[in-house]
Amino acid sequence: MEIPRSLFESPDAHHRLSVLFRRYWYPLWSMLRRDFKIRYAPTFLGVGWAALQPLLLLLLYTFVFSGILNVKFGPEASTFGFVLYFGCGFFPYHALSDAIRQGSTSLTDNRGLLDKVIFPAEVLPAVSVLTAGVTEIIGLVLLVVFASFVGIHPSAWLFFLPVIVLLRIVLSLGLGWLVSVLNVFVNDLGQILGLLLLTLMFMTPIFYPVEAVPEGMIWLVKLNPLYYVVTAYRAVILHTQNPLPALLGLIPWAIIMSAFGLWFFRRTIERAKDFL
Repeated sequence: MEIPRSLFESPDAHHRLSVLFRRYWYPLWSMLRRDFKIRYAPTFLGVGWAALQPLLLLLLYTFVFSGILNVKFGPEASTFGFVLYFGCGFFPYHALSDAIRQGSTSLTDNRGLLDKVIFPAEVLPAVSVLTAGVTEIIGLVLLVVFASFVGIHPSAWLFFLPVIVLLRIVLSLGLGWLVSVLNVFVNDLGQILGLLLLTLMFMTPIFYPVEAVPEGMIWLVKLNPLYYVVTAYRAVILHTQNPLPALLGLIPWAIIMSAFGLWFFRRTIERAKDFL
């Protein structure tokens, strides 16, 4: 008796994968390449800005908060400790904030592509999210190197770092799909997002230790999905500890937000095209 071929060996599966690649992955890759060329090609340093920008931002904030305001906490309550503590919170916030801002205008900035029936509109907010994540990834690599330099040696828990980055991207995708469509219908969304993102920054323990939050308000901080992202990063980079407790709080947020954002996007995109 002939043994049935597996799902991935069947002609139908190959066809579906081919269609999926042509419809989503190839346009996504093409748009990412275009976005990088527009952003970095005309500059003198080119892609070097992707590495220099997070480093300069980290140094600037460290100078203000640790050098001028004399804020010191983290490992050994030192300036180096503050750099690591702050960086683990700043880079994911910056990536999420940048993804939401860029994603909110991704449809209006590329309305010509939406006229093409074969172009998948879901790709446009996704490009904004992935582009914004480049600075975060480079920044995290710099933090790992810096942590090793000051005596915090990497542990096996560091292998969870790509998982945390992926979950942060999944969370951002849901928000990107959501705000990209809402921006078409709500003219004041840009101003509203500015206030919401500022609130998010102060509601996330970036500039202050989570231990400083009053006990009666800690539940409010834990309603923030970015809290779990930041906590997971600090667990694997700063404390060399198991990030699973933070991941258990982050995973539901990432799944629910991405699923709802994609559902809302697909439900309203055709209507949104009429307003562009």
